[in-house]
Formats: sequence, structure tokens, C-alpha cells
Amino acid sequence: MRFRHFLYIICMFLFAILAYFLFERGFHVKTKMAVDYQTTSSLNYRVYLKDNDEYQGRYQKMNERYLSALVSNITFDFNYQKLYSKDMSGYYSYDVVGLLHAYQDDITDDVWTKEYRIIDNKTMVINQNNVKVIDISDRAVVNYDKIKDDLKTFGEKYNLNLQGYLEVYFTFKENLNFSGIDKVISDEDEMVAVIPLSYDTFKINLKNDINGIDNYYDFSTRADVNYFLMIVGAFSLSLAISFLALVIREMVLSTDSRIIYIRKLKKILAEHDDKIVKIKKFYNKKKYNLIYVDSFSELLDVYDTVRNPISFREVRKNEEALFIIIDENSAWIYQLLAKKK
Repeated sequence: MRFRHFLYIICMFLFAILAYFLFERGFHVKTKMAVDYQTTSSLNYRVYLKDNDEYQGRYQKMNERYLSALVSNITFDFNYQKLYSKDMSGYYSYDVVGLLHAYQDDITDDVWTKEYRIIDNKTMVINQNNVKVIDISDRAVVNYDKIKDDLKTFGEKYNLNLQGYLEVYFTFKENLNFSGIDKVISDEDEMVAVIPLSYDTFKINLKNDINGIDNYYDFSTRADVNYFLMIVGAFSLSLAISFLALVIREMVLSTDSRIIYIRKLKKILAEHDDKIVKIKKFYNKKKYNLIYVDSFSELLDVYDTVRNPISFREVRKNEEALFIIIDENSAWIYQLLAKKK
């Protein structure tokens, strides 16, 4: 009975949990909404020179080695484009910031830094229909000669032998809304140019790894109801309720039967205490002719005949008790059980 009761409880919980998940999925149908996009970018530059007799042109092209003493400024032409698969609204912005790093022995340990706002934050609002492209093209001018002079002046002011380099950050930010996606999509991309300041000759290092294809996505909740999941969930819930009813019934019957058992046992022990001997274990292993009687009154009739004491032992607490009269070759047994109605 205990195993069956435990099995009912397990089944009740399993079907209740299954019903919960089915109702949750049935009422809240989540759909993955995605917006594909492709990013393309480019970063080109020219190194403009001071008046000199060594070079014929006004500037040098990309990827050449430059004579630091002759460089006046560097112009960067940059382009950033994102093509989306859905119409968008919101805004995007970009800026260009130069960061001077001054150090002595360890290039990773700055003694001094200075920021240059080359292009301050520029923002564009998108409030038109059928817009799927962000397209930014602009030019940033880095005054190389001035920044190099700032590094030299700071070092001389504090009598420091400094070296330095300039990092130029091209940063692009978006805050966009797309149909079907509830949350605002915020993203940021960045290109970087690294320009040495302390060498007689130098080359410029570009870092641009933002090109590629990707997507934004979100899980949105639709108003539709999955009726199949709802029906299966209702069936699972009904099974859980059925097992709950069985658990309650088992508990009620078990409680009632135990109460009746306890009352009967107490009455027998109280009324016939002089005839009953309580024992902990039946030690006599002789084979007897076992005779089971249906009631304690029948056992009393045997007692009146054989005049041997009634041995009593409760085999299972509040569930089963044995009353036995042993004669030479026979044993009369009355078994009191906490039975269901």
C-alpha cells in the first residue's frame, strides 16, 4: 500500500509539471525574429608633407615608410556601411578620437595620455520608411606635427625622456528598431589606426576587422495560442488531478483504518490484560498446525479450552498485530490488520 501511495504521488507531480510546461508553451508562443545584415568598411589615408626638397609631391600614399620630421598631417578617408534585411528606425552616430600615449621604458605603462576630439559626435536620425542602409563617409585630419610637438613639450617640461604613439579610434554606434523585434538593438563597431610618434621613420598600422555578415535576433511572444499543446496540457492536468484524488483517498482510508485498528487493539489489551502476554519475538521454531481464527472472540474460546496464555506482538506499528495461543501441536492465530473499508 505504501509503494502504491508513493507511486500515485510521483505520477501526480509528473503530470502536473508536464501540464504546466504545456500550458506555458501553449499560451506564450515564442518566435525567434532575426534581422540579417552585412557590414562593409574601408579606411584609407594620405600622409601630407611639409615643404621640402626631398619629395616631389605634397603627400605620400598608404603603406609607405614616412620621414617623421617631414610629416605635417595625416588625412583619413573612412567609409562604414551596414545593409539590413528589414526596414529600420532610430538613430546612429560616429566620432573620431585620437589618444596620445606617452611612456618611458614600457610601452604598456603610460606616463601621460591626452585625448584629441578629431570629429566630435555626429548623429543621424532615421524616421523614414523603407530605410535599410546605414552609409557613413567622412574625412578626419590628424595634425601629426602638433601632436608630436605636444609629446616633446610635455617631456621637456618635466625633464622626461618620453616616447609615444597615437591611437585613432573611428567609432560607429547604432540604436535601431526593427519590426517584429521588441527590444532596441544597440551595437558598436570600431576601426583603429596606430601612428608612432618617436621614431625617425614610421609606418601606420590599421586595424579593421568589422567586415562580414551576421544578424541580430530576439525571441518575441506572439498572441497566437497553440491549441494542440493546450489540449495535451489539459489532459495532463486531468491526470494529475486524478492521481491527486487517489492520493487523498489513500490518505483518508489509511487514516480511518489505522484509527479503527488502534481502537480495537487498545480495547483488546485493556479488557483482556490478564490473559495476554506481550512478547518481542516468537522464539519457538517447532512446526505447528496453524489455525487462523477470524476474530479475537474465537481466540478467547480457544483460550477457555486450552488455558494457555495469549502471546501478543505488534508486527507493524499501527498496522498489524498478532495474537497466538500455542498448544502441544497446534497454534491458533488471530491477525489484527489496519484494513481499508
